[in-house]
Amino acid sequence: MGRVRSMLERLRPAASSARRTPVKADGKTFTLSCVVDRHPRFWAEAILWTTAVKRYLPRSRYEPIVYHLGLPADLAEYLENREVEMRRIPGVVVEGHRHCNKIHPFLDDHRTDYTVVTDTDVYFVEDPSGFFTSDRVRAPPNNHSVPSPGVFKAVLAASGMGREYRPGLALFPGGHGSRETLLNNPSAGVIGLPARCRKRFARSWLEWAKWLAERREMLREGADHVDQVAFALACEEVAEDVEFLPPQLNAVLHLIEEISTVCAFHLSSGHIPQFPSRFDADRTLRKEGLSAGASRAADRLNLCIREAVDDIAGLPSMNGVLAKFLNPEYDRSRDVPPDPGS
Repeated sequence: MGRVRSMLERLRPAASSARRTPVKADGKTFTLSCVVDRHPRFWAEAILWTTAVKRYLPRSRYEPIVYHLGLPADLAEYLENREVEMRRIPGVVVEGHRHCNKIHPFLDDHRTDYTVVTDTDVYFVEDPSGFFTSDRVRAPPNNHSVPSPGVFKAVLAASGMGREYRPGLALFPGGHGSRETLLNNPSAGVIGLPARCRKRFARSWLEWAKWLAERREMLREGADHVDQVAFALACEEVAEDVEFLPPQLNAVLHLIEEISTVCAFHLSSGHIPQFPSRFDADRTLRKEGLSAGASRAADRLNLCIREAVDDIAGLPSMNGVLAKFLNPEYDRSRDVPPDPGS
């Protein structure tokens, strides 16, 4: 416990830790959030998420908020001492579909121009505000064309909206062998909504998520992507096409050898086992095969990873959690999170 107290004292701000209103700098202000599920893997990811946000994103522009379904006391104190606001979600947003919890922050009250919600495993190494030059709905493109165009056509027909299928492109081919997908099918790793339409869009998103949850069989291979498909349906209902962000703001491991700029890494625990040679034993990224620019981005992330690993090791509630964190040998399918509604 002495190590924990020492670490927390080091992080404790000298001045009051009361929440500060973002000062509008030369551009928009942002509420930047993630939603932490009730499972130690997400707790560890939240520490790295926070470390990167605090190191690389200016406090004058970003107001970080961690939403959660319950946190260990030592992790809550850790976040408080890093001046990260915490807000508790009363329960799952859509029963049986924990990814839909990311809708909740958009329904909450914020004072900023944009609200951006990321997955806990999205780690910024550069300030992305320069990409938010409009007041449109923003998200990166879908990664692997999930679900298939046929599923989207069936869902649109069943929705009763009378909206036709409009094609778009994913970054990589899906299981159906094509990159084609619905125009507004995003990667839900980063979603940004402007203040002008945030709550209206989020209400539509939530209703479509509930509608799809009752018709999960219709999604076939996309049954675990209710949040993403519901987002696309909300775009149709409120007539807001996505202005896509560059995939460099959501760079998955499949992509990083093909780009020279990374603004945020998306290190999904579902992807990491496919890239065992990309990670060292200390959890840092290896840079072999990366361009000079991507290597510099990896260096910036690795600084945060080393700090986060030390902090995770210093929290009693995180005992054993490093085995689940940035580890290619970790199989998340065998480590199902408990039902957050229980």
